[in-house]
Amino acid sequence: MARESNSNNGPPTPNPVSTAYESYLRDTPLITRYVLNATVISYLMGFFFNPAYLLANIPIYTLFKFQLYRILTSPLICTDILSLFFTFMGFMNHGVKLEQSIGSTFFGVLFFTLAIVTNILFLIVSVLLWGLTNSEQYLGGASLGIWTVLLGIIAVECSEAPRDMKRRLFFFEVPVLYYPLVLLALFSMFAGFRLSYGLGVAVGYAYGYGKLDRLKVKVETVRKWENRDQGGCLSSFVQRIGFITIGSASGPNAWQIGSGRGGGSGNDSGGGGLAPLRAPSDPAASTTPTFPSSGGRSLGGGSHGGGLLSRGTKTPKTAEERAALLERAAERRRQEQADGDRDSVV
Repeated sequence: MARESNSNNGPPTPNPVSTAYESYLRDTPLITRYVLNATVISYLMGFFFNPAYLLANIPIYTLFKFQLYRILTSPLICTDILSLFFTFMGFMNHGVKLEQSIGSTFFGVLFFTLAIVTNILFLIVSVLLWGLTNSEQYLGGASLGIWTVLLGIIAVECSEAPRDMKRRLFFFEVPVLYYPLVLLALFSMFAGFRLSYGLGVAVGYAYGYGKLDRLKVKVETVRKWENRDQGGCLSSFVQRIGFITIGSASGPNAWQIGSGRGGGSGNDSGGGGLAPLRAPSDPAASTTPTFPSSGGRSLGGGSHGGGLLSRGTKTPKTAEERAALLERAAERRRQEQADGDRDSVV
């Protein structure tokens, strides 16, 4: 009886479902969480009707019936449980870390920029093929699924990585520059070639090499959007759980956060974002490279206001260039220390 009484007076057993959801809410940044939630809703809608007919980018509906919203909604479609599984695997790996690295606003802009450009190209190519072949099957083709954008994001990462880096795919190491192409070939081998996937990779490379710089948003513009005092258009989102402001984005160090819980935890003081892990101010203080270990680099905008990918500093491509960069940083540090010593003597 005593044992029964003690067990009844103890704290209630936590609900595992509630605990898992709270962990997901706490550890997943806002935009990544919204995208994943949308794919889950899309999958659940599939039990009642096919969401692709309403949301996928199908030229005959998008163009001839002027349903332009399909350009934005098509990446959020998930039609089967296997696709949902791989969506969570791929997007939780790349989305969480990338959003921590560049901030929620830049990540949202990057996501929808890749989606819009890829889908517009898909429409153009489909109409051209229809005009050349007079076959209506090209007007009925569909661009849908998160991998249309995710392959583009991976291509942006890899195009910005040092050329001597490699990424592991199963048991093989692939040069980082060709990693998205190998993934595309692998998908085509198992599921057949999809035009939208190929265009997504091409758009990602174009974005990474600066061919779409006019579509990038400046850092100053993002700061205005997130400014709560001036009533920026994103001021209401800044206070939501998981929103990472541009000031709390962790840069390349997002790839160095422990992967045990998807890339970090906690809230930043700016309003619900993940706790920032700042990049070291002195690159000579450590021999660890500041590039993401996944093979990409920071996609955050720099002080030059050139857009999502800062091109103010040239990326070192070889070991010699990186060594020279570290040596210059060490020399500047020694000079600053010597100046400080002279000032203290005076």
